[in-house]
Amino acid sequence: MKIKTIALVGSAIVATLFGGVSAHAAGNDYSVQAVVPASQIDKSNASYFDLKLNGGQSETLTFNLQNTSDKTITVDVSKGTAKTADSGSIDYASDGPFDGSMPDQLGRYLETPNKVTLAPKQTQAVVVKFTMPTIPVSGVLAGGVRFTEEGQDDQQSSGSGMKLNSIVSYTIAVLARNKTENNDIADTLNTGKAEPKTVNAATNILAEVANPKQALLNRLEITGKVTDPDGRIAFKGTQKMMQMAPNSKFNFSLPTKGGELQAGKYTAKYTAFWSEDVNGKFADAAGTRFDYRKDWTETFTLSDSQAKKFNADDTLVKAKHSMPVIMWVIIGVVVLLVLVIVGLIWFILAKRRKEEREENMDKLK
Repeated sequence: MKIKTIALVGSAIVATLFGGVSAHAAGNDYSVQAVVPASQIDKSNASYFDLKLNGGQSETLTFNLQNTSDKTITVDVSKGTAKTADSGSIDYASDGPFDGSMPDQLGRYLETPNKVTLAPKQTQAVVVKFTMPTIPVSGVLAGGVRFTEEGQDDQQSSGSGMKLNSIVSYTIAVLARNKTENNDIADTLNTGKAEPKTVNAATNILAEVANPKQALLNRLEITGKVTDPDGRIAFKGTQKMMQMAPNSKFNFSLPTKGGELQAGKYTAKYTAFWSEDVNGKFADAAGTRFDYRKDWTETFTLSDSQAKKFNADDTLVKAKHSMPVIMWVIIGVVVLLVLVIVGLIWFILAKRRKEEREENMDKLK
């Protein structure tokens, strides 16, 4: 999987290139292409590495790095292990922290150069050595190699005049296994507590979700519904097309969208589908069929002070209780008109009094 990552204001927008998604930003001065090695399981797949190796066996991974610009560029090269982000996507070159269920980290077995300098229009083969762990791998190890151009301007201006952090990088995934039979099925989804958290100055209901298997968990879809202490549906939502790295976990998030919390007991109900299959046993609300489904319920209780704290820290809640800017503008215009009218009346009355005084003075003469 070749992935282009653009960091925007602390969040990551990940574009999977072979999926037909593209992103455009500063740093698009180069391209990266994987060269299919002998141990590649599917030789027709050049989007990412999917290797079958024996314990202790090494493979040379070659990346064709091309400078498409008219200037000399330097590209940093880094490695990592796959981890699931809270967005429900996989960061294939993460440096952790990782879930305790992970038996080993693929990133430890990659040997990469630190950086590569390319002349204008130059193409260079970047060689990375991967050595399969000697301890047997029952499933799939997942990681990747990331390429990031140096000297990118990480302060880009948006149309609204805001400054956005914009760093572009490419990641090519590396998967490795000892065997291909019955070792890539993620048939289990573990779940944990649900609780409110303030994320980016907004309240979200987070639910722990974990993939305990040494396999990729694909096409994950979760629907959540939270009822408040009065039994009313307070928050709900669905997120589709998520993916989980082997032996990883993330927090599925339901944004409250400015809805206020209150003291009392909340009940959160979730339904998850994964492993999309036209012949699957389970169907979601849209009729899409999957091999696996899980339903679960979690509860959490808030005190009055906790609910007030979440509401006070939520910018959307505060915005609802504050007067809109347009109202302040209208009030300002009205006040200005009143002042103008009062000024005109005072001017007219003052002029009239002056005329009356002058008229009275003329009569006395």
